[in-house]
Amino acid sequence: MKNYNVYKHADGKVEAVKQGWSWPGFLFGAIWALVKKLWSVAAILIGIAVLINIISVMMMPSSYDYYEQSTSAAAFGLFGNLLQLGIAIFLGVKGNSLREANLTKRGYAFVANINANNPDEAISIALKQ
Repeated sequence: MKNYNVYKHADGKVEAVKQGWSWPGFLFGAIWALVKKLWSVAAILIGIAVLINIISVMMMPSSYDYYEQSTSAAAFGLFGNLLQLGIAIFLGVKGNSLREANLTKRGYAFVANINANNPDEAISIALKQ
């Protein structure tokens, strides 16, 4: 069983947010943020990805030869990969708390903390209380 915080909006919408590690946040990053309506997080993630790609393209030699790749381009490639891994780990650790803060900002009120097998069961239990 997992632990969920259940939130309810005045218009009747109910959301359950799992506590702990967010695998979807870790694995899917910006796509997960867009699906969960975390617009500012998604914009930051997309901006970082675009910036890393632009810098990577600018650092590539004009005639690409794997063996002639500059040291600075290789170092930046490593830095970019480590940055993306760090962002993924951050989203895994803090993704669900970012989602809860966003729900609260959008007018949802905390209803209950429920132990359940899945979000739908958590919502069902919370609404029966």
